[in-house]
Amino acid sequence: MGAQVVTIQTDLPGNFMRRIDFPFGCRYGDTMNLKSPFCLFFRAVISFSAVAIILWVAPRATADESSAPTNSAAVKSGLKLTYTENFNSPKTKNLGVGWTRASHYGEVNEKILRHRLYFVIPSGHDIPWGSATLDLTNTAILGHGLHPGDYFEVTMRRESPEGSMGVELFDSDQLRVGSDIVSGESALMAWNGTTWVPISFDKQGLPLKFDWNEPHTIGVRFDSSDGQRANFNYYLDGKYVGSCPVTRVEPVLDKIGVYTQTKTANARFEFYDLKVYAAPGS
Repeated sequence: MGAQVVTIQTDLPGNFMRRIDFPFGCRYGDTMNLKSPFCLFFRAVISFSAVAIILWVAPRATADESSAPTNSAAVKSGLKLTYTENFNSPKTKNLGVGWTRASHYGEVNEKILRHRLYFVIPSGHDIPWGSATLDLTNTAILGHGLHPGDYFEVTMRRESPEGSMGVELFDSDQLRVGSDIVSGESALMAWNGTTWVPISFDKQGLPLKFDWNEPHTIGVRFDSSDGQRANFNYYLDGKYVGSCPVTRVEPVLDKIGVYTQTKTANARFEFYDLKVYAAPGS
């Protein structure tokens, strides 16, 4: 019998919660002696420690456990609209001042057309992803980043049957929240450093699912930062759906963005009506 594996959750810089697997076991000669008093005691200690760590560091993503405002209207009521991106450039691949593009694992084409930012992915063979990032500190945008209490939102729609899309923080592909990559309805998902996990739940603790082939607005409120961890509240179509703590030392959110990823050919996504809200006078 091989060594048993206990999985716990812990923080790593720049990520949501990441899994660490600890193999352990008790051997006597060449076989596992599961009935020895030492082995039973050792397994009990490790199991108890793992459970304790999980309860201590696991993020609270359910909607009813946060003190965040329950809707984005309440969030925006105390803020000022400081930037709007309508993607009103002529038909072009140039995303404009303050924007940068990135892609990995395959070709990803971006273009602006009819006040929309489109991502088109010809082949999903290697599950490519693409992103577009806006530097808020650029003087042509805001000239500064977002502080706790500030908020941004963007509307998006998946035009192909499959593929994921969403928002990105700090220009990090480890800090993404959006739809699942599968077809049909799916939950709002976050990358935790190892896999995608849902962050939106109903009162019974089951993931809330949404039709991503319909337009949806994802809103992000910078909730708090203590120099070690930051917390972000997420809103979908104006309603609070969950929160994600991340390990970041920066007290200011300097870059925001959008991303897409697919495993199918000719996937197409659209983003529009990006708005940034900040405290008056900031």
